[in-house]
Amino acid sequence: MLRNSNTVYDARVVVLVVALLVVVSDAFSAVSVGECCRMLDHSPTIAPVYFSTKLHSSFYEDFEDFDDEDEEDDDDEEDDEYDEMDAQSIAAFRSKMGNLFGDSEDSESDVSSVDELINYARSQADPTEKKVKEWASPTDTIKPGVVLVANPEIFCDFSNPSGSNKASRQPDPSLLSKFGLVRPPPRDLGPDRQADLLPVIVVVEQDQHSTKGVLLNRRTGYLLGDLEQPDPKIGESMQILEKFCIQPLWFGGTDNASSGLDMLHKCETVVGAKQITGDGLYWGGDPSQAQEAMEDPALGRVVTGFDFKFFVQNTHWLTRNVEKQLAEGVWFAAEVSTEVLFKSRDRMGTQKAKPLWTEIMELMGGDYQKVKESFYES
Repeated sequence: MLRNSNTVYDARVVVLVVALLVVVSDAFSAVSVGECCRMLDHSPTIAPVYFSTKLHSSFYEDFEDFDDEDEEDDDDEEDDEYDEMDAQSIAAFRSKMGNLFGDSEDSESDVSSVDELINYARSQADPTEKKVKEWASPTDTIKPGVVLVANPEIFCDFSNPSGSNKASRQPDPSLLSKFGLVRPPPRDLGPDRQADLLPVIVVVEQDQHSTKGVLLNRRTGYLLGDLEQPDPKIGESMQILEKFCIQPLWFGGTDNASSGLDMLHKCETVVGAKQITGDGLYWGGDPSQAQEAMEDPALGRVVTGFDFKFFVQNTHWLTRNVEKQLAEGVWFAAEVSTEVLFKSRDRMGTQKAKPLWTEIMELMGGDYQKVKESFYES
């Protein structure tokens, strides 16, 4: 018999309760996920999946006495052992990081956050080299490789443009819609977010009749790994771009002149690619072949998926129209280094990356820097 609070219970009652629990357990084991959801007024879209609550082996059979003090002591010793192993692993990792960057093993620097890691890595770089690689300069011609940067006075709704004597004007709805904007960037978003919405376009092809470019600051929200692949069961070959699966898919514009993926990159061994700038910016090629091309020993350097940008759709003008827009001040034309164009704009730690529009305007300096400052102050 069992005793609890000086009350004696008949063992037969306990047996009946246990039997009842077994019956209930067996009943629930036959209930599907779909039926449970319907009981809770949910409507699952998946097919019913049946599961069993029965255990094929008992976890408790491996232990006879949970109150044994020696067992608790053993658990404490195991916890201490794991803590010691964790400390050793962390120390070993930091030692490897120190060796990687040329620091001594007994360095007292303690990398305790993402921000510190980023700052530490940046401190190891040559600041002179970085300045040389990241540059932008104004130009007065439109050709492949030139970047068109939106003039905020044309694309934004300023009731009183700061530092300008020009009469205010409403942005042209047809101009906005060409770049996926249904209205001017709202001023209550803050300057960085507004700058993200200002079009920045690289020209990739041009002849005397037409000019083609792609937006550099419009993400679709998808990665290449999200794209549907052909099903081999229906006879189509499946080519998965496994080396580019985590690369963002960019929205190049509102025109559907091309089918499939367009590719901007820094890999000269891609078959069919055209060089469009002097510092190694290429346009075109087959993404499948690019996976092999990026490992070509002839490159003499490491090329990764982050040296590629993939686009759906693009932006087209009549050449005479885009040249007229440049003359009217709709665009600022610039030659921009590939380091700036391919720099990650994602948040790194707690530090916020500059919008591409903002960085190009700052790098061009002079009047362009003043336009940027006026835009951020307004």
